[in-house]
Amino acid sequence: MRILITTGIFPPDIGGPATQIEHLASGLAGAGFGVSVLTYGSPENKKRNYELTGVSRKLGPLKQVFYGIKTFMLAQKTDAIYTTDLYSPGYFSMLAAKFWKKKFVVRFAGDSAWETALNKGLTQDGILEFQDKKYNSFIEKLKGRRARILKSADTVVAVSNFMKDLAVKIGVDSRRVSVIYNAVDFRDNLPKHENSNAPTLVFVGRLVPWKGVEMLINAVSKLKNKYPDIMLEILGDGPEMKNLQLITDNLKLKNNINFRGRINSRETMEILAKAAVFVLNTNYEGLPHTVLEAMSIGVPVITTPVGGNVEVVQNGINGLLARYNDEGAWIKAISELLNDANLRKKLAENAKKMLEKFKWEELMAKTVEVFKKL
Repeated sequence: MRILITTGIFPPDIGGPATQIEHLASGLAGAGFGVSVLTYGSPENKKRNYELTGVSRKLGPLKQVFYGIKTFMLAQKTDAIYTTDLYSPGYFSMLAAKFWKKKFVVRFAGDSAWETALNKGLTQDGILEFQDKKYNSFIEKLKGRRARILKSADTVVAVSNFMKDLAVKIGVDSRRVSVIYNAVDFRDNLPKHENSNAPTLVFVGRLVPWKGVEMLINAVSKLKNKYPDIMLEILGDGPEMKNLQLITDNLKLKNNINFRGRINSRETMEILAKAAVFVLNTNYEGLPHTVLEAMSIGVPVITTPVGGNVEVVQNGINGLLARYNDEGAWIKAISELLNDANLRKKLAENAKKMLEKFKWEELMAKTVEVFKKL
């Protein structure tokens, strides 16, 4: 079987999802499939066991036109299309699959309609409430397009049970949804956690409203009274960057907040290895790669009891859970970990045991099975 993977991200884009797609393409090719990948960006030119095509982001608005053309051209030569993105790659993939009568698989890791509406300030509703309410014509069009992509798929690969339930809520037949968890154990030569007592917190992710970084900065301003040397390392960029930097300046936290911007995977892991605590105050996650990465290094985690987070973190056992944007709860949880090295060690050790549920071998086996059943 020949598979076309369409995606919006791919290395050198940073982050676990981009890296996982690269390994998935190689793994499927190694399993005997003919694989080609279409992505935005300019991937590194190196020897691969699959074909790779990039559409430069420097083309501006025209990049989507070229991406659409490339999708149709490559889809003609394949048996199945696997899209990992419900934005333009997913839309073009749906159209190409229908036109060429190809099998169509969608990886469902995030709700593109809700994310777009939230980023544009058109809603403040949570992701579940968003599914049931009616909005203006622009948002309803986004919701409709996203639903058509999912419902047209022969199989929807949900990254968590939460995302499976969300797909069903949107209108996908539950019999066509397979849950395949993310994995991180394909990474080689992870740095060893240093178990430092320095009060260093690390956030990794895109700087968008639902990631709750503003609250973390405000919490640091309070925690600074007890921990003068506290440091919050913010790894990533996004539309909230300037606003967050302004808040940092106003709170006089330049010595306590470090905006790293976009950095590569290796640097991210090395900074994580020096952290006392990984923090993710998010209002929504399909299944958080960053939490799995922190756990794999041995960094204790605090996150929110939302989305797929609760399928990874058990409060007090392998991490701590604090309500989204509840500053008091977060200050308490951070203080608890900074004050107790034994608790940090216990959570980290239990987290590494739990990672047996998120193995690359199982991800590959289940993905191969999806295509064999098409």
